Amino acid sequence: MRKYNGPYCAKHRGVAFMKKIIFLDIDGTLMETSGYIPPSAVAACREARKRGHLLYVCSGRNLAEIGDEILSIGFDGIASSGGAHVEIGGRVIFDTTMPPETVKQIAAFLESCKCGFALEKNEAILSNAHYVSFWEAIIDRLDAKEKTSSFIPHLLELIKSTPLPENCDDSYYKGVNKIVFAGSGSVSFAAVKRAFGGECEIFHSSFHYYGEEGGEIGPLGVHKGLALKKVAEHHGVSLADTVAFGDSDNDRPMFECAGVGVAMGNARDSLKAMAHIVTTSLVDDGIFNGFNKLGLI
Repeated sequence: MRKYNGPYCAKHRGVAFMKKIIFLDIDGTLMETSGYIPPSAVAACREARKRGHLLYVCSGRNLAEIGDEILSIGFDGIASSGGAHVEIGGRVIFDTTMPPETVKQIAAFLESCKCGFALEKNEAILSNAHYVSFWEAIIDRLDAKEKTSSFIPHLLELIKSTPLPENCDDSYYKGVNKIVFAGSGSVSFAAVKRAFGGECEIFHSSFHYYGEEGGEIGPLGVHKGLALKKVAEHHGVSLADTVAFGDSDNDRPMFECAGVGVAMGNARDSLKAMAHIVTTSLVDDGIFNGFNKLGLI
């Protein structure tokens, strides 16, 4: 872990602060893939806002995937699609998409490998048939409780509602913020990164269902760290006064930019190694304990 001289929120360079900007990842940090959000996390988020801190959800999910259950907690803004889209109080301050020709090349590559993938836009998720089959197989393995409480059935409804046609025209490749691809025996994460790593940002996915071979692909230079910088700049807050909570590979850029990076107890070891603090796991009140340790609540 990186050096931490806490309590972080008592003072900054000897001067009492007014507010911090807090960035929270969703999957594996705020919410389990089962759909469970610890009540203590909800209470911590609301208390932090009462105390004047600014709270942002920062997720690899696109806007269509961030449901009311999450937003009802109360946030000052949203960074979605791995940082490619940022809203503050419902107003878009940043939105960038991948070059259509690059999207087309990646889609052709993944399709040739019979790999499930989806093109994520703010308003829709365009999925190939292999991607639909991938999630149908996941749902078949869920128990009855998970089928009613998990986010996965909702995701399957979304991807089935906007299929990516075979031999589609080039208009489908426009306006894509991010591409996700499922783990596949016919293509590896390393192969995708070798093929497109010079043109795109490529991270392992926070969804454990994808396994080590699945991931997400976004515009080059665009990531959660950039989103954090955009928000801090908008509010006129120093990066030293930002806090980021995460658990996955795509949270690394956020930790590199934030004043304090907090890894969940269930986070990847590589993220824990670069964090200032490692809190308890999501289900063991990790958000609440992290907020409390930092003096945010």
